[in-house]
Amino acid sequence: MSKVDHSKKILYFFPLNPLSCSSGSVTRALSILSYFKSRGDTVDFVNSNDEWGEEISPEDRVRMTSLGLVRSSYGLSRNPPITAIFGYLRYALKTIILRKLLKLGTDTLIDYNNFYRRQQFNTILKKAQYDYIIISYAYWANLIRDNNVARRSKLIIDTHDWLTAQDQNRKRFKIGKGFEDEISRLNNFDEIWTISSDEQYVFEQFCKKPVRLVPIGFESKVREIKKENRNDLHFDIIYIAGDNMHNIQACKWFFENVYELLPKEYAICVIGKVNKMVPHLANVTKIPFAAELDEYYLRSKIAICPMISGTGVKIKVVEALSYGLPVVCNRRGVDGLVNKTQNGCIIADTSDKFASAISRLVKEKDFYEKIANEGKLYFNEHHNIHTIYNGLDSILH
Repeated sequence: MSKVDHSKKILYFFPLNPLSCSSGSVTRALSILSYFKSRGDTVDFVNSNDEWGEEISPEDRVRMTSLGLVRSSYGLSRNPPITAIFGYLRYALKTIILRKLLKLGTDTLIDYNNFYRRQQFNTILKKAQYDYIIISYAYWANLIRDNNVARRSKLIIDTHDWLTAQDQNRKRFKIGKGFEDEISRLNNFDEIWTISSDEQYVFEQFCKKPVRLVPIGFESKVREIKKENRNDLHFDIIYIAGDNMHNIQACKWFFENVYELLPKEYAICVIGKVNKMVPHLANVTKIPFAAELDEYYLRSKIAICPMISGTGVKIKVVEALSYGLPVVCNRRGVDGLVNKTQNGCIIADTSDKFASAISRLVKEKDFYEKIANEGKLYFNEHHNIHTIYNGLDSILH
């Protein structure tokens, strides 16, 4: 008897380059693509060449294919070629009149899908019959709205974030109108994925379609810190972040309010674009970019996430837990986690409590091991890659 092929054909849209290692959302996308690869699924990948993204280099497109993550990859561009003058004017005049002059659409969620992008997307759809079309972010949800070609497939939106909360401070944005628009966009899909338990709860209250929690997952890389090798650690504190406005605000808060309260013999490692905000200090090692983080996490004792604004799961918190590191964070650091307590994180919302939590973890062995063990148990139950893969199997296979 021949073996039944359960592999799926999937069109996966994510606006950024999944190989860029530039943000938590990229980590999420790469994790999903890796899952598809592990199950033998065929994936065609689509990104944005401009807004919210950039044109992926031919080398990276070849690399995605050689790594077995995708079969083909495509980019959507905002503007038609200038040679297609009528198509260009159709886009440009609409944008100038509706958004620039009349301000239409500026009080609700951004919609990145103009006529030309939808046209490119449909050209891709017509090349193959997909079992699933997965769109990342509600900003791009209208790619499938009233789209008869897309309706041949099961439609999934991977929300990544609660966009009404993200956009609430944008000029002219109206929260009620924005949230109504967000729910309307999500209801155009057959299924809604969230990375955050908090967002799952919110969307379940208003969406007519199934809302599933699909948390971020990592391989467990826990190492036991034995007494004899504690002195081999190079960093007391590791801090990894990009340069979005929430990370910049967090970085300023930490170095202006917490750093001065810490002993200067504590070695701190800062990795990522947030380094542009970090002052030059004798006990701070600044690494603007690291393709591989293993060596830094494995040489560190504590992770910090001093987020005081922003929404959604802080993926660097979960990543730190995958290495068995306790995390000191503000209340925003545990957003979206299934458990808010006994999860490997110490919440400290004032500078003195934040500094005190770090020092206690550094100095008190029993306390350190208690928090670290709680983190290991939480991680293995909710974020271990095998747990996530089994959950996705029940959804897709």
